Amino acid sequence: MHVKYKLATLTSLLILALFIGYSLVQYNVVSNWMIDAQKDTLRKTAAQITTYYAEQEEPLDAERIEESKRFMERFVQTDQMFRLLDNGGHVVMVLSNGLPAEWVPTHTSSDESLSSYRHGQDHLLVIRAPITTEAFTGYIEFANNLENIDDMKYRLKQLMLSLGLVGIAVSAIGGFIVAWRLLRPLNRLAITMTAIQKNGLSERVVYRNNGDELSRLSAIFNEMMNELERSFRRQSQFVEDASHEFRTPIAIIEGHLKLLDRWGKDDPNVREESIAAALQETIRLRKLANQLLDLSGDPKVELINDVNLIDPSTVIQTLVRNYRLLYTGFTFETTLVEGLSLRMDPHHLEQILIILMDNAIHYSEQKKLVRLDLHATVNSIVIQVEDHGMGIPQESLPFLFERFYRVDTSRERKRGGTGLGLAIAKRITEECLGTIQLSSEIGKGTIVTISFPSKIETLKPDRR
Repeated sequence: MHVKYKLATLTSLLILALFIGYSLVQYNVVSNWMIDAQKDTLRKTAAQITTYYAEQEEPLDAERIEESKRFMERFVQTDQMFRLLDNGGHVVMVLSNGLPAEWVPTHTSSDESLSSYRHGQDHLLVIRAPITTEAFTGYIEFANNLENIDDMKYRLKQLMLSLGLVGIAVSAIGGFIVAWRLLRPLNRLAITMTAIQKNGLSERVVYRNNGDELSRLSAIFNEMMNELERSFRRQSQFVEDASHEFRTPIAIIEGHLKLLDRWGKDDPNVREESIAAALQETIRLRKLANQLLDLSGDPKVELINDVNLIDPSTVIQTLVRNYRLLYTGFTFETTLVEGLSLRMDPHHLEQILIILMDNAIHYSEQKKLVRLDLHATVNSIVIQVEDHGMGIPQESLPFLFERFYRVDTSRERKRGGTGLGLAIAKRITEECLGTIQLSSEIGKGTIVTISFPSKIETLKPDRR
């Protein structure tokens, strides 16, 4: 059974149960109220009759009985009966208006009492009360046929039953409409999921933001699909870019091997040139493979709380000393604040700085100057690497940390870049709870700024 039918059925049953419960309570309240009203009327009538006989000072003879009979005729209405009994229980007087006296059994009672009788389909209510005066001692019986009340109860019951049937139909239709409206967003969601299976990840749920849970679910689903589509696109782009990067050096190695196979066996110059080219491309492949492993491997670095505090100026000084030996044509200037405490693995910091410094050296052709700055703010330790190279266009800045992105693909390939360095630096920085930003201007250079949460102990400026 569909959910909408289940929901409609449950809604109808709930409404029906509430209606039946309300109807039963209402029926019982109205019935008891009508019976209580009749009882109160009988008590008042009995009180008036006993008061009348109590006021009689002379004994009830035939003349007095006839006189009282004319008086009592005012009390006896339609479907009622009055009977007067003497002290021995014998009938003294009977007045009947549509209610035969034989329907009510004769009975004496020392106290006022109410009794209910059934005569066929008629329902009789009888009140009995004693009369004790100097003129007369006996009993009265006053009966009322509750046929009209029973008829009203029957009509009320029929009305409730009819309304109940109408209520069932209305609640069923209303429940179906409510279920349909409530489940319509879920139906759209299911249709969209089916379309996604057939047509791909571009399908989205069309919905109206009503501020309810179902519209919020549709919005979350669309956001999830947007992120999933972006993820698949990035993955597809990553595979395409990786295939492209591997294809070129492999083709070069294959070409030189074929050249060696044809002519390199007898020509030393060809053999040396091919071996050198193949070795260079093999080194490039190894570097590319290592970078891909860094990006696609376990992204979690060591937990920050499990790493000892380091002084980042020491790592920077050691790294700059090595780069001065490797790149004698470059000038490395440092402005370092010593004594800072950074909770980070020194290898990770060194790996980030090597990527940034390699890029700075790589793209500095005219002014071969690289500056490194280390300082502290209120809550952070900031490291900046600045070069005076060719710079980067503003429209390319948002994409520089994406894998394989390069501003000028042909120029990058000539320089041997892979477009993975900044992506690796960004991943390591963020895993160490830091941030990385890049600003650049064409022809003036580039500044890369990385910030980490700090634990500062002392501030001792050291300028070199």
